[in-house]
Amino acid sequence: MKQKLPIRKIFFLLPVLAGVFIFSRCGNNTSSLKTSNTDSLAFGDTKFLSDGLKGKIYLLAPGTPRLPDFDTLQATDTLYTRSVNVPERSWKSGFPGLPDRFEWFGIEYTGRFNVITPGRYIFRLVSDDGSKLFIDDSLIINNDGLHGAASKTGIVDISDAEHQIKIQYMQGPRWSIALQLFAKPDNGKETIFPGKYFIISSGKGFFLQNLIYFASAIVLVVLLIIVFALRNKKKKIR
Repeated sequence: MKQKLPIRKIFFLLPVLAGVFIFSRCGNNTSSLKTSNTDSLAFGDTKFLSDGLKGKIYLLAPGTPRLPDFDTLQATDTLYTRSVNVPERSWKSGFPGLPDRFEWFGIEYTGRFNVITPGRYIFRLVSDDGSKLFIDDSLIINNDGLHGAASKTGIVDISDAEHQIKIQYMQGPRWSIALQLFAKPDNGKETIFPGKYFIISSGKGFFLQNLIYFASAIVLVVLLIIVFALRNKKKKIR
């Protein structure tokens, strides 16, 4: 005959399971995205992310010498990513749905972010070919033009308010690509943006996720209180 699990053990397991759920969800909301082994996903995935950057893909005319005005172009597709981290490499597979597009294209990433600790930060933008970094519509780094993998830096004071970020990128002739955005405080260690210094936010989606985490934490606390109350009650009965 199978023995039933005692009620007090069930109550003890509930907060443990709740804790595992909360930490696993927080882990999924980390601000760095592992580079996919699938080369076609180098710049992001078509799967929507509520806590990531939105990248629009544009086709460029062969011979385009510098970044175009993306507002005058029609995007062909949209990608999402939690970080811009494409180290210099050969790239022949093209985008998801655009396998033949491995040269003469542009991407404009946009999103919002908050800083963990306000202060002065140094950004470094690596690209092959041209790229630009804007924060709150101000040009921070201009690394435009047709060139091999090269980096430029920019310094900006970041307050504790929500900020807008925009990264423009173009790939000229085949085959090599590169696009990485790094950031660090004055005396800190450089990491891929957003790293440990920033949190990418996406309005309602970001608020809803944090609301879920907060509610889960409350449930965890309540369950712990119930467990301790039951244990104390049992001790008194003895």
